[in-house]
Amino acid sequence: MMHSSLSTPLLLLFLLLEQCLSAAQYTPNVPIESRTIDQIYTAAQTENCNLTVVVGGDALVSDEPLIDAFTARFPNVALNLTNDVSKYLDGRIDRAFYANDEYIDVAMLETLQDYTRWKAENRLLYYKAAVWNDIVNGKKDLDGAYVPYELADSFGTFYYNSTRLNSSDLPSTYGDLLDPRWKSKLVLAYPNDDDAVAYLFSIIILRYGFSWFQTLVRDQDVLWIRSTAKSALALTSGPFSMPGRLLTSTTGEASTLQKAMPDDQLVSWWQRAAIMRSTKCPESARLFISFLLSDAWQSPISQAGAGVPLNSLNVASGIDIFASNSTQTQGFHDYMMDRAMAERWRFQFEDLLGPPQGPDPAGLQ
Repeated sequence: MMHSSLSTPLLLLFLLLEQCLSAAQYTPNVPIESRTIDQIYTAAQTENCNLTVVVGGDALVSDEPLIDAFTARFPNVALNLTNDVSKYLDGRIDRAFYANDEYIDVAMLETLQDYTRWKAENRLLYYKAAVWNDIVNGKKDLDGAYVPYELADSFGTFYYNSTRLNSSDLPSTYGDLLDPRWKSKLVLAYPNDDDAVAYLFSIIILRYGFSWFQTLVRDQDVLWIRSTAKSALALTSGPFSMPGRLLTSTTGEASTLQKAMPDDQLVSWWQRAAIMRSTKCPESARLFISFLLSDAWQSPISQAGAGVPLNSLNVASGIDIFASNSTQTQGFHDYMMDRAMAERWRFQFEDLLGPPQGPDPAGLQ
């Protein structure tokens, strides 16, 4: 293209516009899946792929039911599912992209901001599963770039072991944790090591003031751990047990623990899933997303009383996922999208706690 007849300012403007247009993303009008899941399975088997899926978290044991259910239903599609911290997994995805050596087919992460960025960079394979019209609106990408697959609900609930602590002795709020009787009894996850924990602490501080956090750190001898799962397991009788500790929050991977809702605002969000555009197993990836959103997988979760991404199941179970006044999914989403704010909070926590100490937070397998 000839630019010689243009003046320098016009030439610079032209080149800028040309660059912007070349980077513009084409949004395909992807049709809703019309095949049955068995037909997709048949197509997936012709790929002879080892489907690589990464899931954000700090305990592979929490994903074993999904692995078992998928492999039992589709034994001829090899599944390689890895659980690790989302903030590390997204970096591996990006490094592989820049090295032109992408290997991850499906990403299921807590780092919600990555999905809008990856979509803008044209790095996602658009797909609308057969249940598309039943998926909760406002949480799915309307072009099919990514979908919600799991509601992380009421993150920040208190967990305790009833053999160590009576329910009548539980604190009513996070503000109560400053009572001297909780000194040396708390085990909590570092807020400067996990965005969800950081957001939880940020909304607690907005209610009780930063002096609450300063007093918690200075006076309460909290055992800080680099894992929400391990903080819960510290209350069990297993290898991570800390017999003197009575109370934790954020998660309860251990089925032996009891839980209690504090009278505070808690954290909820929709975990997202997407197929990477570079996948060499597109049909296997579509099969995985279709199963993830299917009644077969989501119905038992709904029947257990949890909100799910399918409207029909929520209605059948009498669950109104938008009715709670103690938690909202939009808050964490907005927090994750504002990386400058997230970093400001992280450094506030780190200034008092120091850098997170301890083993890899994803070390629990």
